[in-house]
Amino acid sequence: MTNFILHNATLHGAPADAVAIANGIITAVGPGVDLLRLATPDTHVIDCAGRVVIPGIVDDHCHLFATAARRRQVDCRPSATPDIPAVIAALRSAATTGDGWLRGYGYDDSPVGLGRHLNRRDLDAASTRRPTRVDHRSGHACVLNSAALAAVGVSRDTADPPGGSIVRDGNGEPTGLLLDMGGWLGERIGEPSDAKNTAYRADLKDLGRQLLSYGITAVTDAGPDNDAQRWQDFTDAVSDCLLPQRVTMMAGVNHLAELQSAGLSYGDSTCDGRLTLGHAKIMLTASSGRLTPNPAELAEIIAAAHAVGYPVAIHAVERDAIVASALALSDHPTPVGHDRIEHCAECPPDVAELVAQSGARAVLNTGFLHYDGERYRRTVPADLLPHLYPAGALAASGVSVELASDAPVVEPNPWAAMAAAITRRTAEGNPLGGAPVPSVAKALRMHTTGNRIAPGCPADLAVVEPNPFTSPPEVLPSVRALTTIVAGRAVYQRDRSRM
Repeated sequence: MTNFILHNATLHGAPADAVAIANGIITAVGPGVDLLRLATPDTHVIDCAGRVVIPGIVDDHCHLFATAARRRQVDCRPSATPDIPAVIAALRSAATTGDGWLRGYGYDDSPVGLGRHLNRRDLDAASTRRPTRVDHRSGHACVLNSAALAAVGVSRDTADPPGGSIVRDGNGEPTGLLLDMGGWLGERIGEPSDAKNTAYRADLKDLGRQLLSYGITAVTDAGPDNDAQRWQDFTDAVSDCLLPQRVTMMAGVNHLAELQSAGLSYGDSTCDGRLTLGHAKIMLTASSGRLTPNPAELAEIIAAAHAVGYPVAIHAVERDAIVASALALSDHPTPVGHDRIEHCAECPPDVAELVAQSGARAVLNTGFLHYDGERYRRTVPADLLPHLYPAGALAASGVSVELASDAPVVEPNPWAAMAAAITRRTAEGNPLGGAPVPSVAKALRMHTTGNRIAPGCPADLAVVEPNPFTSPPEVLPSVRALTTIVAGRAVYQRDRSRM
């Protein structure tokens, strides 16, 4: 039986105006006059009034629990707190209500933000009673006040953990700034973060609806510390429809044995196939001034993940990290699926060539160009600007490119990411240079990861307005879904009276 028919539509990539759906699969694409004959009294029929129907958008790299948690944290972004006194005032106000850990997010140490990193003394001025943590806009650094440092056991005698750095002053005392220590802190703070927690349930549900409003039908959580407990958290969230999307959870590379002991392997799924275990996530950073892990260690980690059946996804932002990733993946091709290089932020032509030779897919965050482009214009060397998140140039080099948000670092708006990819301009309209993605259609293909409107394909679709293919580029960030369909179910409708 046909469960769903969309008609009087402009179908992207299909020379027809109607699509029929049964049991979560697209069964027919063709003229509405023909497909409407398939309708029964139980068929849900939507007149799209000429609006565009697209394949469901995939956000293939984000951090779902962290993004949801932002809803209960203090906004320390430059737009909310433009200077250090404003950050202190916002935290001090929030500290007066409640107990336990106080969290803030989004501070920016660049010249267009605070001009320097926060330190423990700044946060002590906000509260000495509550342990306080403020995350950097990148998500790869945070600052703790004195109470928080004591709570997690950081002192002048504490050694840097593997892959992380405790920044110290000239006397060897911790300044409060911690680099790439999110996982280490998570093990010690012990705050509730599972989908059984009432606050997180509400936050995850709000996030799921926000993603649906953009037409996002599938997401990949790229947490480097994802383990068996996180798999259970996602199982709860997906089974309870807090996240209506199809969800892929990357596996933290240091947790593969634990996941295997829990009976889980790459590609395993649950919740009727809506939750899948994905790539092994590897963090390759240069925040300490050197690559961690070093190239030899990286090769060993990749080989070990491949040996137990996982392709890898390597976090690589800086040029040196991308080069090391590409060379290692060239020497150690995956026996299953495809390897990925995440971010590829600093990627001039010689580096792009290495990425192409590696055979890896590149997952880029062009939304950063939209939201953070003005900061890049002031802080990034002019000769590197055209090669930041170069989706167009990488695709022209033969690399398979996917777009993703990396939320919560920026908003998970795929249309802003596509606008930046095709214009290479900031949200304010200023040019960054570089090769653009040639069209909205090609940018959308990078953000739908193979989803198509064709018989036999999963019925993951979105009815959107305004028309993204005829609107000027500056309008693209405002495109929204009226209806979003996942596995043949209308899980989001913005305004029923308009459909």
